[in-house]
Amino acid sequence: MLIQLDDLTPTGVYHLMTQVVVPRPIAWVVTDTAVGEGDTRWNLAPFSYFNAVASDPPIVMFSIGLAGRSGGARSGPKDTFLNLSERGEHTIALPHLAQLDAVEATSAEVPRGESEFALAGLQAVSWDWPVPRPSGVRIAMGCTVEEIVAIADGPQRVVLSRLHCIWVDDETVTEDHRGRPLVDPVLLDPLLRLGAGTYAGMGPTVKPERSARPPT
Repeated sequence: MLIQLDDLTPTGVYHLMTQVVVPRPIAWVVTDTAVGEGDTRWNLAPFSYFNAVASDPPIVMFSIGLAGRSGGARSGPKDTFLNLSERGEHTIALPHLAQLDAVEATSAEVPRGESEFALAGLQAVSWDWPVPRPSGVRIAMGCTVEEIVAIADGPQRVVLSRLHCIWVDDETVTEDHRGRPLVDPVLLDPLLRLGAGTYAGMGPTVKPERSARPPT
């Protein structure tokens, strides 16, 4: 089957792309609303257009749709976009498979100033970064906005986030023969986004029988 994307609506292209570019990790992004106190101050939202793009400097990316879904609580720019435009510090966490229901809860569109932490039954956990991480996660990255890039004339923006520190749950990390952190992806069990409303866990891992280069 050959599908010409020019023949599809934007919704149709999204439906197809999210099924063929798989799996995708989820960026669970915490931003500062500068409104309220305690957990109510923090916005938490998941984004599945997410990946690493460079290590020197350390940069990851995720994309944000400027407007909410039709019929949602808000139709203007998403809180994450507004918060990052005003305050660049943020935390990107990786949820694990057991947190699927919490991730789904934080995808709801709620009025600005209403915390997704409460909706998902989560706490904002302080760590060595100004923006907290969601309780229960096994990976969290302290980030600042490097750049926000418009995609042609479309309704999405790519956020390039510079990493400054990474927290890893002690239960998922050891050291390799050079003393470098070695994260066990099976223990990490990141939640993976597929298409058509489906998700997956990590599952078994494999390595090639013969490496093209010596181990590093």
